[in-house]
Amino acid sequence: MHGSPLPAWFALLLSGIIALALTGCSGTKSVQSVQAPSSIVVDGDLSDWPSGSLRSNLADDFDVAITNNSTHVYIGVSFRNNRTFQMARDHGLRIYIEGEGDFRRSFAIVFPTGIVEALGDIPGARRNYLENPSWQNLPENQRLVNRAEERMGERVQIIRRTHSRDSIRPASVSMEQLRANGIDVGLHTGSRVMSLEVKIPIDDGSGEYFAIRPDNNGRFYIDFEIEPMSYEQITGESVGFETVDVQETDSRSGRTHRSRQQLSVSNPRLYALLNYSYRNRVRVTLDR
Repeated sequence: MHGSPLPAWFALLLSGIIALALTGCSGTKSVQSVQAPSSIVVDGDLSDWPSGSLRSNLADDFDVAITNNSTHVYIGVSFRNNRTFQMARDHGLRIYIEGEGDFRRSFAIVFPTGIVEALGDIPGARRNYLENPSWQNLPENQRLVNRAEERMGERVQIIRRTHSRDSIRPASVSMEQLRANGIDVGLHTGSRVMSLEVKIPIDDGSGEYFAIRPDNNGRFYIDFEIEPMSYEQITGESVGFETVDVQETDSRSGRTHRSRQQLSVSNPRLYALLNYSYRNRVRVTLDR
């Protein structure tokens, strides 16, 4: 027994959340990169980016900026204060880079990694943060969350798969390891907004492991994704189904159905929260 069955009102809520998640999967949009000035500092502050590089029509709920020089691509993201911002703050943002010959979701920078990931260092904190909103009211717990938020700019993960059948498993890396591969990241946070920058090298023909490989027309893809940890990962509880007795009569056929399979979890609210996902794809053409 996994807990109480999913009530009818929650099934409607869950379907609405799934529909909302699907709205983040809009069709691929295209953008022409602009020439990067030499003055860009990768610190999350986009004020030193070239005029016209920040676009509000490329992704739902946040602005995207793309600029490049002959060796690197710079990706900027500026979040507005909305649900997508809160989800990225809690669960992290995956920036997948796919160039010529790459399969979908083969390489990504996860930045920020999110408060939930950071709280994994403290036993029980991750589940309590998500499961019990009043948990943060205790001063010592609020300090844990504030500390995790303050250090978001210091944590980064890499996703690298060599085959499409490989599992997607973010791996933590140090900033020193990242920079040794020509990548740099920066985060800027305020009370209501968050912006970030990622700098990634362009493959010069040497076949670098962590580099963008554009096609002959200078094109590659960026996938922005938010993917919370699963309900099983957070709670340790397996999600299952159970048979429940119901009395449903079809008015047209007169047939009566007396049982059905229904999702059964101990915390339906948390299950719905962790089933939210965001995806948005952009096709970029480099400035040459």
